[in-house]
Amino acid sequence: MSTYEYEQEAPSSMSQAALAPPHSLEAEQSVLGAVLLSDKVHYAYVIEEGLRPEDFYRERHQVIYQSMLDLYNESEPIDVVTVTEHLRARGALENAGGPAEIDALTAAVPAVGNLRRYGSIVREMSLLRKLLTATYEIQSSVHNHEGLPRDIVEQAEKAMLEVGRDDRQKDFRKVGEVLHEELDRWHELSTEGKSMTGTPSGFHELDEMTGGFQPGNMIIVAARPSMGKCCGGSTLVYDPERGYRRRLDEVVRDVEMGSECFVASLGPDFKLRTSRVSASMRSGVKPLFRLTTKLGRHIEATANHPLLTVRGWRQLDELSSGDRIAVPRNLPRAGLQQTMPDCEIVLLAALIADGNIIQGTPRFCFGPDSPIADTAEYATEQIGAWYSLTKRGDSAHLRRPGTTGTNVVTELLKANGLWGKRSEHKFVPDAIFGLDNDRIARFLSVLYACDGHIYAERLRQVGYTTISRRLADDVQHLLLRLGIVAKIRKLPRPVYEGTEKTAWEVLVTGQEDLRRFLDEVPVVGKTAARVRLLDGLATVRAKTNVDTIPPEGWQLVTAAKGERSWRTVSAAAGYPDNHNWHVGTRGLSRPRMAQLAEVLDAPHLQQLAEADVWWDEIASIEPIGDQETYDLEVPGDHNFVANDIVVHNSALVTNFAENVALHPDRPRPVALFSLEMSESELAQRFIASQASIKGDDLRKGRLKDERKWKRVLETAARYDKSPLYVDDSSDIGILEVRAKARRLHQQTMSEYGGLGMIIVDYLQLLRTDARTDNRVQAIGEISRGLKILARELEVPVIALSQLSRGVESRTDKRPMLSDLRESGQIEQDADLVMFIYRDEYYNENTDRPGEADLIVAKHRNGGLGDVPLTFQGEYPRFLGLQRAA
Repeated sequence: MSTYEYEQEAPSSMSQAALAPPHSLEAEQSVLGAVLLSDKVHYAYVIEEGLRPEDFYRERHQVIYQSMLDLYNESEPIDVVTVTEHLRARGALENAGGPAEIDALTAAVPAVGNLRRYGSIVREMSLLRKLLTATYEIQSSVHNHEGLPRDIVEQAEKAMLEVGRDDRQKDFRKVGEVLHEELDRWHELSTEGKSMTGTPSGFHELDEMTGGFQPGNMIIVAARPSMGKCCGGSTLVYDPERGYRRRLDEVVRDVEMGSECFVASLGPDFKLRTSRVSASMRSGVKPLFRLTTKLGRHIEATANHPLLTVRGWRQLDELSSGDRIAVPRNLPRAGLQQTMPDCEIVLLAALIADGNIIQGTPRFCFGPDSPIADTAEYATEQIGAWYSLTKRGDSAHLRRPGTTGTNVVTELLKANGLWGKRSEHKFVPDAIFGLDNDRIARFLSVLYACDGHIYAERLRQVGYTTISRRLADDVQHLLLRLGIVAKIRKLPRPVYEGTEKTAWEVLVTGQEDLRRFLDEVPVVGKTAARVRLLDGLATVRAKTNVDTIPPEGWQLVTAAKGERSWRTVSAAAGYPDNHNWHVGTRGLSRPRMAQLAEVLDAPHLQQLAEADVWWDEIASIEPIGDQETYDLEVPGDHNFVANDIVVHNSALVTNFAENVALHPDRPRPVALFSLEMSESELAQRFIASQASIKGDDLRKGRLKDERKWKRVLETAARYDKSPLYVDDSSDIGILEVRAKARRLHQQTMSEYGGLGMIIVDYLQLLRTDARTDNRVQAIGEISRGLKILARELEVPVIALSQLSRGVESRTDKRPMLSDLRESGQIEQDADLVMFIYRDEYYNENTDRPGEADLIVAKHRNGGLGDVPLTFQGEYPRFLGLQRAA
């Protein structure tokens, strides 16, 4: 028996009874005496309700009660004589206090009929003692620093839950005891014709196969991620930690190897921020489309890849020329900026713009009145090379200072990947992107001094011209780093007569962007033009028809206005009653949107007015053939900046959640941990599924049909009453999942008997709490943690899991157990593994359109097979497939 010790001595005035742990000797004696006096039917209530020997405080009472249990299990009578002889035969009579002690118990019973209440008192005191023990153990862990704080908290919550549930499952039990209980349960199921022993999934054939999702089981539902929405490998992903852009296929490779990668993502407040990539996907060869915008930005993606519009995310194949999508107007820079000597910045810019760097000695070319020649000469001397003019005086060789040694300028170009590049292949090296804004501005000031222009007369613009499309993209991106929006246009004429070489021009034309450029980038040698342009801008009225929110934004304004008339809004804004707002016909300037946000007291409109995005117009969408495709998973925001465009990055498990929580006769609480979708996205999906309303109609507010709106309201009312709980924490670990699930389990105990199901969407996005760089080991810790949670709460835990890209490389695309990512431990821990397979996903000419198979590939306690389903992607939902007879 456990001993209980206090941390400090009690005052001498305190009685010995006050020091002892909670107990009631009278209740214990009454239980034992009543059992000795009552018939078998009566005391069976106490024994079968689970009163255990360790629930008794006095040790001799434990010995006596154990003897009673042994006699009961042997179907022997229980009275003073049988118990005394049973103890004597086993040599335990002395430990029980002798025959006199046993005989005295019968005289201590106030009323035999109160046996059950006496048993309850013994159990309650036992529970209090366990609580006391648990608190001592927690105090000891805290005082001795026996782990990280969050680990101790998790252990404390677990200990409290075990006490609260009076968890006795940790004890060894004889198989005979277990079988005795199971035989009773099997008999009940057989006589009552029941086949459902677990939580019903809502899919008849699946429940026939499994008997429902069993308590304590871990169930894996696996499918290819993202349903194929992805981008080409050459897509450039912006890394705000390091400042430069990297190919998407390289980022995917690094994530697979366990490296920590970051992207810029757009939050619900329309502000860009730094986010961590949690997973990466190789999605195989798919048809791609190139979308090009009016600013000259472009993205190569699959037809179903979502892009952000002012009315929400829309798939690429739902967009067309003239539609407007979100692109960054600036980019965050979170990490530590790199540094570079000014002489290196100057020489890189000068030689990228006007350098011959393909062979021999690097040569800088310039005109007779070049404003940058002196700057380039000084930088050459500073880096430790000779600036040697040619005979014609229109260029200079940048030589090594002597007859031996290396040319430091050549080495600089090689180190940055530029040596040997012709003009049409030049680019801005990563080292420049990693610099701070001041040094980036310095680089641009030299670049524009060579091949740039500042017009201040009839045209007010700043431009840079190059025959390298990659360089044009890089310059546009560098300007974006400074918060300057520029567009790229292709010049109409060839650079050289009789050739196909064309030039690209990076133009800054917006008045605010021109002012920012002139303030941030002091172009070398063009001070006079800069002053003239600044003076010219000071005399013109700011244009509000360029940087606007699309006309669709008026729908958001109208919704915020509600029942108020436009006359009332005009008066509040200080305009005449008949003011023409041009509702729905013109885009809204940002100042106008801010004004309406203030008048209507609408914070979400203010967020649009202050958004970090520019609503860029789509210029063209064209197919470019089949290519290898990739995608990233960004928890929380579910988007990232690629090619300077905001791109977006699990229907069956949500159907399981609906079927359990909305069950018409016996709803059960469901805890859904969604690491992939936000609360609002889940709400939209639930309403779409249950109300049979297309998700696109919900996103765009196409609910004017009274019948549709009625279905939405009725469905929302059902969810309001349902025990469905959602947690969309994007960065959550297995310990937090277990702690939150325990708390919710306790909260729902009184009304529902605890949780009916726990869902994690999805397993690979959970943060591991183990300190390891081994991805397989980390996933193993998460998998074991979910299995422990299922057993601990006796609740089925369903975890969505990714499939590896191996399935894409096979002719037969039907998944198998080895296709589970980090499959070994997941497969070992899971009691049930199911795969979602849709033939039309891989085969356009399938003879099973709109159908899916739920493949039961592992079933620890049952058979295997396929469950045919109907997939309704527009809602989205899965239904049981009704085949014709």
